[in-house]
Amino acid sequence: MNVGEWPTKWAARYPNETCLKYNDLVLTKGEFNLRINRLANTFLAAGIRKGDRVAALMANSNVFLEILFAISKIGGIMVPLNFRLAPPEIEFIMNDSEPEVLIYSPEFLTVVEQLRGKVPSVKQYICEAAGGKDEDNEFEHWIAGQPETEPQVAEKPDLETPHFIMYTSGTTGRPKGAVVRQGQTQWNAINGIHMYVQTPPVVVLCSAPLFHIGALHASATPSVYAGHTLVIQRFFNPEEALKMIEENNVTSMFGIPVMFLLMSQMPQFETTDFSSVQFFIAGGAPCPKPLIDTYMKKGVMFNQGYGMTETATGVTALRTEDALRKLGSCGKPLFHSEVRIVDEKENDLSKGQMGEVLIKSPTVIKEYWNRPKETAASIREGWLYSGDIGYFDDEGYLYLVDRRKDMYISGGENVYPAEVEDVIMGMPQVADCGVIGIPDEKWGEIGLAVIVKAADAEVTREEVIDYCRGKLAGYKRPREVVFTDALPRTLTGKILKKDLRAAYVQNGRFVGR
Repeated sequence: MNVGEWPTKWAARYPNETCLKYNDLVLTKGEFNLRINRLANTFLAAGIRKGDRVAALMANSNVFLEILFAISKIGGIMVPLNFRLAPPEIEFIMNDSEPEVLIYSPEFLTVVEQLRGKVPSVKQYICEAAGGKDEDNEFEHWIAGQPETEPQVAEKPDLETPHFIMYTSGTTGRPKGAVVRQGQTQWNAINGIHMYVQTPPVVVLCSAPLFHIGALHASATPSVYAGHTLVIQRFFNPEEALKMIEENNVTSMFGIPVMFLLMSQMPQFETTDFSSVQFFIAGGAPCPKPLIDTYMKKGVMFNQGYGMTETATGVTALRTEDALRKLGSCGKPLFHSEVRIVDEKENDLSKGQMGEVLIKSPTVIKEYWNRPKETAASIREGWLYSGDIGYFDDEGYLYLVDRRKDMYISGGENVYPAEVEDVIMGMPQVADCGVIGIPDEKWGEIGLAVIVKAADAEVTREEVIDYCRGKLAGYKRPREVVFTDALPRTLTGKILKKDLRAAYVQNGRFVGR
């Protein structure tokens, strides 16, 4: 079996049931599968074979998912690109993964123009809709005329076949491509529908960007696997999301806490009918109690959890009934996941003792793309060494007390300070720099750059932030900058990030200005 057979099987069983809604487009299960087949046959006609890569720089749409499932049927590999990244970051990822085709949304034509000619592997540029470059084929024209029959391939893909490569920022500033196999996609869907049980008819709103493992594997793919109806929002808009929930009788939605916060701040929040909602799923950061209380007043509860790209995606889940009782916990391991807490010698620790979180699951990746050293360091004997520090309480609920090394999460996006520090150190006015995450009510955390000026140099906060524009994605750029005479370092030269946090964060607040 392979993931591409999901839509095939649903089309054979219930062809007239609604599968997907996107703007004014409504696709039945049968129609969805026929479009996937046309695209799969288009890929074959373009020379895409098992193991070949197709990149997508796209907003949410039915086309995004059609690419994923068409690739599944022929054994190709999708490379979803984070459209929030700066062009140089996307260029690196594309040259690392070497896709033969780039499919892009017209909103990102400016970025594509900066990439054009810099990624030798790309043979075709396809625009999702009208608005691309004249010489680029438009998606619907590209697939027109191709057969709607199931694609015929010499070597049928299976659950061991790589499915997509999703890039995560590296602690050294070099992105790593997590290779998610088709089996990991399927086991994640099994974990999801086992944990997040809903009463039919199930309608899932997908508002978070599909290039992220959260939206892709916490809402989209499990919904297709389970035969649910998926409603797609192109770009998250809180006002529009509220309207879509009410109009489509949405039963669940995945999002990061800031998305739900923004929805709650809309004037129409108080009048929105949430009666169809069975629960929301919050990920990417802990859900604060005031936000939980706000939605509880509307009769909506949160499921929360812990996961990462390398676990494709879920590891633990916190049920709705535990949201307040176990506030701060990320729940218990999912049914097909194992979690250990170990010390530096890899001895298992008792409940209440803090150590590194190790994860074993059929959803854990087996490799990073072209990164054998990083793979060997992170994945050993089937266990993923997360680098996260946590502990189990007496009831077996997992709590995280520190994130991987110095990583912080801003608006649901992982930010690795080393990457930001490398950019800022490119300024001639900067002699030294350390970046940490500091609390922020809206985004969870934002970046603080602590800078030592070069001798006789002058530089302002605004100049530092402006220098990062175009070099780093918006969520990676520091929002705060402070200047100091020297950074605290260990004897081996490493910046003492804990000392920086102690100096600039007190009682959960930034105290640097």
